[in-house]
Amino acid sequence: MKSMEKVMQKWKSYGKHFQQNRLYMGILLLTAVCAYGYKVTNATIGIDDTPYLYYFEEGLIAIVGRWVLFLLNKVVSLAEFVPFVTDFAAVVILVLAAVVWSALFYSVLGEKVPTAGYAFFGAVFLSSPLISEVFTYFLHNGIAIGYLCCGISLCCVREWQSSTRKMQKGSGIRQKLGCLAVAKILTAAVFLWIAMGCYESFMILWLAGLMLLLLTERIARGRQEKDIFATLVAGAVAALVAIVLRSVMIVVVTKAFHLEYLRGEAVQRSVTEMLGWMLQPGAFGELAMILKRTFVLYGVFAYAYLPIRIFILSAAVILVVTLVRVIRGRDLWALLLLPAAYLAAFSLLFIEGKATLYRSAQFLPVFCGYGALLFVYGIWQLTGTLSPKAKNTAGRKISAGVRALAVLVLAVILWNQCMDMTRWFYLDKKKYDAAVKTVDQIAMDLERDFDTSKPVIFTGNYDIPYSIVQDAYVSYSSPVYYKMKRLADLVDPDLLDKYNRGSRGVWVAQTPALSVIDWGRYAFDSDAELVKFFEMHGHQLVALEDISLYAAAEEESLDLPEYPQKGYIVDKGDYIIVHF
Repeated sequence: MKSMEKVMQKWKSYGKHFQQNRLYMGILLLTAVCAYGYKVTNATIGIDDTPYLYYFEEGLIAIVGRWVLFLLNKVVSLAEFVPFVTDFAAVVILVLAAVVWSALFYSVLGEKVPTAGYAFFGAVFLSSPLISEVFTYFLHNGIAIGYLCCGISLCCVREWQSSTRKMQKGSGIRQKLGCLAVAKILTAAVFLWIAMGCYESFMILWLAGLMLLLLTERIARGRQEKDIFATLVAGAVAALVAIVLRSVMIVVVTKAFHLEYLRGEAVQRSVTEMLGWMLQPGAFGELAMILKRTFVLYGVFAYAYLPIRIFILSAAVILVVTLVRVIRGRDLWALLLLPAAYLAAFSLLFIEGKATLYRSAQFLPVFCGYGALLFVYGIWQLTGTLSPKAKNTAGRKISAGVRALAVLVLAVILWNQCMDMTRWFYLDKKKYDAAVKTVDQIAMDLERDFDTSKPVIFTGNYDIPYSIVQDAYVSYSSPVYYKMKRLADLVDPDLLDKYNRGSRGVWVAQTPALSVIDWGRYAFDSDAELVKFFEMHGHQLVALEDISLYAAAEEESLDLPEYPQKGYIVDKGDYIIVHF
């Protein structure tokens, strides 16, 4: 118990080191306000927001393995749509997650990185615009809790390392057992299990984070090879335990809350089921295309999408710092750990059999923050080496000027990220306002001229006005498009065309281009979610429950005028067609 108390005190001291530092907390809190302030104070209802009762009350989300929010709803009310409270709570938890991840790297780098370096790590991570891809969903897929639990889990792994190193110094058996090494790795597994219970992709972040932790050790001081092997084995054990716990938890929750009837309502997210694509004919060719698409999403789109551009810049910084370590320290392990970290980050594409969606790329904000951290580390190491050699005031001023310039560069990146994050949240609000205006007009037309006690079916396709979502696309005639085209053509001349969206251009930002109206038409095989969207805005309609009638209705509506032209609503006797 005393050993565990010492461990807790040590990590509390790491946390307090940042929480009590005005510079660190000032930068972090100001970033949180600038990046999320608009979203927290401007509520919207979008894709996956209308079925919150279905997810969190009935239990659909628990069936697919995301049990944390389902059980949390049993304690505190989450099922009802309360945007401000949940958004604000998520931002607070994200700030805590940034502190925990900062403490993790501080346990390795210590004072070799100034407070500003850790502050920029947390701020760049917190404000990564890629988070906006998932943050617009109600409860945000639990990413705030996931980031926090992943960070705590890796802190447990880090503490496990300390325990095993004490053992290697020839301690007695009792002292070895007193280190509670096994308990620490199991605790790491438990927190990883909780993170995966929010969103499966946190396993990917955890694996990549483990590689970054080992890489940081090599960069900072170098470790014996057996440390790396032992940590990788321990990490494999923790990951395996977490996966087993997740599988057991799905069974337990399903049985305890009698959710068996929901099994066919959603895609199961077990690893074995997701890996099934590898057994299909042509899997190798499919993998080649997946890798090409990943190259576009996380490489080519850097020309047009800020979070990908920052990711590429961070990758360059991480590569340079690692190579300096490899050359100066003749450390081949660092050279192996670097690609291992990126392989872990993109391993989801091998599991799912598709390029990782931006909303599932939880690793990217951490990598961007890590790039900022190593940038400060590298600059401080360089100027620290030069300063003692500077025999005059001019030399010291040059070192101070280089450091100030580095801080300025990171400040510019941070400003741009906050601006970009707010831009996507503002776009989401405009998109939502347009959707509300559309349903109000349709409801008025229905209530005025038709019997709204009849079921309604929505046909056709609703397109968000291009003037609202144009930032999510790159125009075919723009210079950026030609830059992306030239780069993509080096791999495949037809590759970039796969992201063309008619006259709108190349689809770059994913979630901002999606419409709650178009999604609601066939969500869960019926238009019930779109009808619910009407209901949430004061309009009572009846959804057409008979799915077998949908195909005929679509065919019947082919010649109908499109909304808002006259005649876009037709009474077919048993139901009413509303055609987009």
